[in-house]
Amino acid sequence: MSVSGEPTANRTEARDFYAVLDSDPSASLVELRAAFRRAVLQHHPDRSDGDALATRRTSVLNRAWSELRDPLRRLHYDNALEHGRAEMLAWPLGTDRPSAPRPRVARAEAPRSRWHMPEWRNVGGFRVPVETFLAGPAAQDAWIVAQHIDGEDWRAHRERYWLRYAIRHYRERGRVDDWLGAQERLIEIDGTFETLAGAELRVAYQAAGDYLRGIGFLRAAAERYAMGSAARRWVDRELRTLLGAYRDHRVRRGAAADRAEAAELLLNFLEALEMEPGFADVRAAIMAHLQAGNRERADELLDRAVAAPVNDPARWFSLAQLLTESGRLEQASRLLAEIARGDHPEALDRRLIRGDPVRRIAAARTRLQRALVRAERSERVAQARAAVRRRATERRTATEKRRATGRGRPRAARG
Repeated sequence: MSVSGEPTANRTEARDFYAVLDSDPSASLVELRAAFRRAVLQHHPDRSDGDALATRRTSVLNRAWSELRDPLRRLHYDNALEHGRAEMLAWPLGTDRPSAPRPRVARAEAPRSRWHMPEWRNVGGFRVPVETFLAGPAAQDAWIVAQHIDGEDWRAHRERYWLRYAIRHYRERGRVDDWLGAQERLIEIDGTFETLAGAELRVAYQAAGDYLRGIGFLRAAAERYAMGSAARRWVDRELRTLLGAYRDHRVRRGAAADRAEAAELLLNFLEALEMEPGFADVRAAIMAHLQAGNRERADELLDRAVAAPVNDPARWFSLAQLLTESGRLEQASRLLAEIARGDHPEALDRRLIRGDPVRRIAAARTRLQRALVRAERSERVAQARAAVRRRATERRTATEKRRATGRGRPRAARG
């Protein structure tokens, strides 16, 4: 408490924020909070009968604590303190305390706290120098890549934070094989569903075009979860989507023989996964075998598709289209007649088929008529070619007979 008659109002001492709290820069946040509470209890105005000096000191204490309690603001203050340009606070002095500056312990000799190390900062699990941290994210990434990622093999690491950072690094630089490998290793180490869902594996496999590898890995991952669970349904959807991408890129495109082989692989995978092949899968397989000349296998798949129970009313029109595309025009015509007569009433329900049945029947008949015209044209062309071959064969036979009887020799030779 100040003594009356003394000019204490203007007596102050310049102190940094740590000196105001009677603490050190190496103190942890818990230690700083404890020092602040001790200082506030010591200088609170309620303990000094509303003394103006205590009020001023409490205000300075609150100012220092508001700066040091925030990690980012404390980081900037530590950097400024190290370079000698930190802000100082005017600490009010009383008559009971000399104005000599408070002796400070050198930072290098201050007791170290394992929780607070001002020269390092944490970025994505890596310790980064404070200078690099203050330089921004680009400098931080460059330092981490140079010190911890370049020259390292992801197969030698099991640290989750390292793998997560390496995955992002590989993806940004187009290293697809390393990207996929690190993703799979992270999921094997961290078996949580959150890690699997956030890995975007399906996107990675599609970008790499490595569909079969992705199907095998996701199939193994699905075995971790019980049938019917939300996680299992999510993995099944990812598998179905990846299989659809495989169908669109390998079964519907490429050389005829390769397409047929890919179609068989697709059907085998669906059977192994205990998934019912979709109509698009069966149609793509049939078309692939027809293009490859495997008529028997295509007819087998087509018979299986026609004999399967129809659960979706719109499937009747899809079957008619599939029969038309496969060349079974009479069977397609009979099926369209059945639909038009009302033998399959659900196919005429606008709500169930999500469209106009009259328009669908008309479109199916148009496709069938065009297919009939193409078939007749192809038959006429085939007959014409057969006639040409037959006449050529007849001429060749007649020429051989004339040569055999001697009538085909030159006239000079006959004399």
